[in-house]
Amino acid sequence: MKPLLSLLVLLGVQLPAQSGEELFVRGQYAQAAAEIERLPDLDKSASALNLLGMSYHRLGRFVEAEATYERAIKAEPGLPAPRNNLGALFYSQRKFSDADREFRRAADRDAESTVLTENLHRSRFARDNARDAREVADQVAVLRPLLLEPAPETLSHYLAVVSVMPPARAQEAASHVTRADIFVARKMFEDAVIEYKRALAIDRYDSAGVNRLGIAYHNLHKYRESEQQYREALRLRPNHMDVLNNLGVIDYLRGEYETALSRFKTVLKLKPNAVTALRNMGACLFAMERWEEGIASYQQALALKPDLFEPQPGGVGTSVQMSQRNTAFMNFYLAKVFALRGDQDLAMSYLLKAIESGFDDLKLLRGEDVFKQYLADERFQRVLKALEEKKSGNG
Repeated sequence: MKPLLSLLVLLGVQLPAQSGEELFVRGQYAQAAAEIERLPDLDKSASALNLLGMSYHRLGRFVEAEATYERAIKAEPGLPAPRNNLGALFYSQRKFSDADREFRRAADRDAESTVLTENLHRSRFARDNARDAREVADQVAVLRPLLLEPAPETLSHYLAVVSVMPPARAQEAASHVTRADIFVARKMFEDAVIEYKRALAIDRYDSAGVNRLGIAYHNLHKYRESEQQYREALRLRPNHMDVLNNLGVIDYLRGEYETALSRFKTVLKLKPNAVTALRNMGACLFAMERWEEGIASYQQALALKPDLFEPQPGGVGTSVQMSQRNTAFMNFYLAKVFALRGDQDLAMSYLLKAIESGFDDLKLLRGEDVFKQYLADERFQRVLKALEEKKSGNG
């Protein structure tokens, strides 16, 4: 009987929170708040408190919203959503500096939220251009008095703030970014740099645009300029995974492999299935001749993206993907990666590339158990014969 009673009590605690969430999604904020308030204080999780704060916020009950967000933060300091929403609350009250501070604190805890990224963008402009921001805010407030974007159809635990940049200015910046993106897709990187710089002269708070400018410079092999842009993008948007990856590529190109490896590991700590970072880490480990670790990294990347080594469609990317340097041992160990995956064709292809790029260690090849399954393969026999002839010719 006791287990059943415990289950009913548990369900009785959870149902108001679930009902409150459903009511919030339907825009019934007063009813949502009432449902969550029914929970005993000890049973209000940080997420439930965040939702309660959002309900108060939508109702314009700022004092209660702030206190509730603070309770959520205290209950779970690592949870980014209440900090983002506290920033949105300050933004609603036109306290733009306070808003920017809280958005940055949230960004230290969340590397992925696009809502948070845009909130940072908008609050930074508002903080540094308070007069223009307040004028636009007064106009926007006629329709959106809280300076918040409409609630999404499905619940998001992040509140999004509206832009208070003068519309003509925002549109002009966006048009330059669009043109720049088209130039990048066409590999016209010098033209892209010009357009990105024009956009950033209008709106220098756009971390995504700054990162894209860095990538355009990167493709022009202007690595000092690209690094400057990546560092600025990271300042604007802390923990930006694409930017951390791109800085790692710069470190790799300078031969600073330990620093590069540290950056890729930071990305993977933030997002373990970040494919580009896994691939780049594999390349970095190969460059350090840490072959088995590199193989493990490539295997993880291939498990997530089987077409990892196939040509990818052109276009605007936000994360730089390194190509393997064409060295003999790198090609040999990539052959091993594909052999371990059971991809015989690619394994043979990379073995041939290894020989073409100077690989001649017949003993190492014969000693790898994974290649023994190919002993009956005519292509593998050709590889062995080519190596034997090469060794004989060297003798």
